[in-house]
Amino acid sequence: MDGFLDVWDIFYRQNEIAYSQKISDAVLTSISVNGGMAAIGDSDGTVSMMSLCRSLWDHTLQPKEKEVMQQIFEREFRREKNLDVAKKAAERAGPPKKKDDKQKDKIAERLDAKLKEIEAKFFEQFPVDEDQAANNEPAAEQKQE
Repeated sequence: MDGFLDVWDIFYRQNEIAYSQKISDAVLTSISVNGGMAAIGDSDGTVSMMSLCRSLWDHTLQPKEKEVMQQIFEREFRREKNLDVAKKAAERAGPPKKKDDKQKDKIAERLDAKLKEIEAKFFEQFPVDEDQAANNEPAAEQKQE
């Protein structure tokens, strides 16, 4: 919307833009990448050509990156699904009738413990450490070694 092309490196920094470049004063509407070049179109009909660094287009530099990213997306999908299931189960249980504050605190503690237990079991399935990410190796392969 602001005419900037933002590049995200989800593999290393999921919450920050890795690179941002002002392309136009108009809204960017399209992009086409062909090898090391990118054509970026805006709402005024202007097409700008941009040369890309090799790491943005050459898949041979990190051949397992696609597999690792798929594992990250699957892990996050399962995590969200597990949390939704736990939330729905807590809602189904509903607030008990005539409970005092101590009983409400106990229920909240049990719910928190259950959520932590679900999350811990989930992350046990996908052990991830910084060395693994640096080597671009999926968790399942490292576990076998």
